[in-house]
Amino acid sequence: MYVRRMYNVCYAVVASIKSVSRPKHAKNFGHASVGLSVSGIVISVAILAAVFSVIATCRYHYYKGSCYKYKTYVRTWGSCDNGVKSSDGYCYSTSCSDYTYRGSCYKNRTYVSSSIACTGVRVDNYCYYNPCPDYAYRGSCYQYKTYVGYSGSCTDGFKSNGYCYSAVCSSYAYDGSCYRYKKYVDRSDECTGVRSLDSYCYYTSCEHYTDSGTCLEFRT
Repeated sequence: MYVRRMYNVCYAVVASIKSVSRPKHAKNFGHASVGLSVSGIVISVAILAAVFSVIATCRYHYYKGSCYKYKTYVRTWGSCDNGVKSSDGYCYSTSCSDYTYRGSCYKNRTYVSSSIACTGVRVDNYCYYNPCPDYAYRGSCYQYKTYVGYSGSCTDGFKSNGYCYSAVCSSYAYDGSCYRYKKYVDRSDECTGVRSLDSYCYYTSCEHYTDSGTCLEFRT
């Protein structure tokens, strides 16, 4: 009887301790959960504040956590040598070793008159390209590149290694080159120049006789 009474007393004490400890654990867990939530909010606010601080202090172009001085459209297939290229065809860079204009960096700049078309960015009498749509030579873009030989003339452009680079063609243009003369030829006729698919022969110089831009072998 005495043992049973002592057992009942011990059971009551243990039950009382459990009933008291459970609210304490629940209370402590609640405090920890609230603490973690507050810490997460504080960290998120700190990160957002840091990001907005970088954006606010960036005087130029902000991209993926960094500030870049130049933002240049180079198309999806253009190169971005000294920077980071985005998926929409822009090149973000901190330096420019070529030509700069309004926060963009261009690899090529070509002098053009008012009558010459500019497929890049026209500024006064200059056209800025990045990249060059046709032929690039010494930081400029040219629409035509024609082989004239080392002794041939290049009146409308610049000559280099037997090639004539020009922005305009005052004679006959064919396949990215500019020719001074052309002559209709049959399939059996000889063509010492460049034969086109429409039965013409294009020349940069004429060894025989010329008549209104046509190279003739014989004169009557």
